[in-house]
Formats: sequence, C-alpha cells, structure tokens
Amino acid sequence: MLFTPDTPSALPLLPGLQQRKLVLASASPRRKELIGMLGIPFEIRPIGAEEVYPDGLSGPDIPRFLSELKARAAISSLNSEEILLTSDTVVQLEGDTLEKPGSAQEAAEMIRRLSGKTHEVTTAFTLVDGRSPEVLKTEHDTVSVSFLHLSEDFIQHYVSNHQPFDKAGAYGAQDLIGACGIHSLNGSFYTVMGLPMHKIFSHLKALI
Repeated sequence: MLFTPDTPSALPLLPGLQQRKLVLASASPRRKELIGMLGIPFEIRPIGAEEVYPDGLSGPDIPRFLSELKARAAISSLNSEEILLTSDTVVQLEGDTLEKPGSAQEAAEMIRRLSGKTHEVTTAFTLVDGRSPEVLKTEHDTVSVSFLHLSEDFIQHYVSNHQPFDKAGAYGAQDLIGACGIHSLNGSFYTVMGLPMHKIFSHLKALI
C-alpha cells in the first residue's frame, strides 16, 4: 500500500531518493508514523517471517539478526528502483530479553519487572538498495530508559487499555506509560518508539 504523507517533503535533503521508492517491510503503525515524518511517498509491504533467533545471541545481536532475517524474506519482492527498510526492537533488562507479551498476565509481569528500574531498548534496521540486493546494510541504536515505580492499579489500567501485545517489553514510549511512567531516557526517543530516525536519515542521505 502506497502512502503519501501530508507533511513537507524531505526529498530536497535526500537526493538519492529522487525517482526511487522506499519500502517499509513492517505493519507497525508506529514505524509508519515515523517514516511518514520524512514526507516522502513510501509503500508498506509487511512480511510474514517467523521471528526466531539462535539461542546463543544476546544484546544488539538479537535485533540485528531479526532485522536481516526480515530483509532476506522481503528481498525477492524488491525491484531495482526500490529501497527496502526492515527493523526490529528488543527490550533488555538485567540480561533478559523481553519480547512481545503473549497474554495480559505476561504483559503485566513484564511491566512489573521494568517498574522502578533502568533497562535498554535496542532497535536495529536494515536497508537494501534494489540495485544491489545482495548488500544488506544493518545498524543499531541502544537507549537506556528509566521507569518510575508504577502502582499495580496503573499497570492493570495500562494493560487493559493501551494494547501492549504488539510491543517489545509490553509498552510504548509514545503512549500513557511514556508520558507518566518514564522519568528519564538517555538516547533517541524515536529509537525506543521503533526506528532510529537519525541513523536511517544519514544512510538515506548517502544514497546515490
């Protein structure tokens, strides 16, 4: 599905995207919103890759692996004038990786663990130029996020009303928990939201 955002276009700043099309291989509404900030036409082309990684991976290697996994699954649909973007976000606390919760109980337990602590959010992204589809350019960004102590009432309200199930760590920095539960964030807010836009912009600017 092709989207043309109703916002001033950044194409004058991204000459390498002239006459090209950016393909976002994600169904995430948050990533759609972030790419829309560039004001350039882009296509959303979700993929059905199973997000499974080897047991031996840890830290940033997990989202980097999964981002490249998604890219490889989508490359066959790419033409020479398209530029593919895939990504993956993980939340890590005390050596554990918190993925998307499978139930309300699991979501609440994740948020209880994050309450009053500092954790890391890493988002990796992969860019593939359709003119050189064999080359995968992957980078990541990590941000430290500190939560206030959250009451059980707050946690239950959040889980019941703010759709935590499609979010790593069971929360979104752009919604209620970000506004009322995060007291500090060391790094890019957009990385926590789902895309390190400053790094993606730099890579897109380097396209010829």
